[in-house]
Amino acid sequence: MAHTAELIAVGTELLLGNIANTNAQSLSQSLSALGIDVHWHTVVGDNPQRLQEALDIARRRADILITTGGLGPTYDDLTKETVAEKFGLPMEMHQESLEEICSYFQQLGRPMTDNNKKQAMMPKGAIVFHNDNGTAPGLAVEKDGKTAIIMPGPPNEMRVMFRNYVKPYLRKLSGKTIRSHTIHLIGIGESNVEDMLRDMMTSHQNPTIAPYAKTGEVRLRVTASADS
Repeated sequence: MAHTAELIAVGTELLLGNIANTNAQSLSQSLSALGIDVHWHTVVGDNPQRLQEALDIARRRADILITTGGLGPTYDDLTKETVAEKFGLPMEMHQESLEEICSYFQQLGRPMTDNNKKQAMMPKGAIVFHNDNGTAPGLAVEKDGKTAIIMPGPPNEMRVMFRNYVKPYLRKLSGKTIRSHTIHLIGIGESNVEDMLRDMMTSHQNPTIAPYAKTGEVRLRVTASADS
């Protein structure tokens, strides 16, 4: 079964340009290798109403929603709660996550404040992903043919979580892989390449061919999907 995904990055700091959304690039590359087509990237601030709107749109056009960010202990970290509301799932304490968070602070020799317990609250029935580099667990929920995967925003936490836990989970959903190969063309312009290969570009579905103009060259990206 072919799957389409939308990536939703949550964080006002992204919209202000304070940090770059490197998670989107990393996830798009990883999802392609799993045969999951990423059709949309969305960035939304730490605002529940706007996140709800983004989730409504994503659920209409994709079957896998992947969010990054908004899993911290503070009042404005509401990604889990907003997704749970959209999926009609109550929040409940995940005892194993709470124990891991307590252990994390004990190892650091620092007191744990009550607001950190918020990070152990999960939508009922969620599949929980351990955070090897921080306190915020990730999770996945499935309902009505839609899957939401929620991961922390810091790249060092998100990438390890994806590699160790989310990737094996997604591999079970997808039965194909996507691969791209780049052909470098020197001494010819993009318009000439398009004129020569237009019929192939417009008619071929697998593989597809797309031109890109770069400094001093034209690149053709040839992309194919297969079972393995």
